[in-house]
Amino acid sequence: MKFDTLYRNVFITEQDDLPVTTDEPMDGDMTGEEPAQEPAADGVPMPDDFDVDPAPVASPAGDAGTVKNHVMKLDQFADELNGIDTGSLQQMVTDLDKQGSLFQGISRETSSKIIKLAEQARELSEIFKGFIINSSKRQRDIAAGQG
Repeated sequence: MKFDTLYRNVFITEQDDLPVTTDEPMDGDMTGEEPAQEPAADGVPMPDDFDVDPAPVASPAGDAGTVKNHVMKLDQFADELNGIDTGSLQQMVTDLDKQGSLFQGISRETSSKIIKLAEQARELSEIFKGFIINSSKRQRDIAAGQG
């Protein structure tokens, strides 16, 4: 059903209390979609009965490589936030927090938040690492038909 027809039926009809004539036949289904096909005689629907594309199957090796790339980025981000080297955000905040500085007190305000954010990035990285480790086993199980 087209939007214009639906608009006339719902909004204009309610306002005027007059029936609206349309070019399209009205049935109980307001979506305009065809009803679903009946299942096969034995009650089991077959995939060929439906007009849909199958779900794409991703290649396990490609997905693992993508996840590994993001894990490296997460670890690098956590190091840039709260690493032990002199280039980390935490070290910069600590260096800026000096008596009489414009940034006096910045360390007290931001230190715990920086640590928490870096910790969450590392936790997420560890979750992904667990999936990467188990991906080869899962791939073998799927290939063996145990998935």
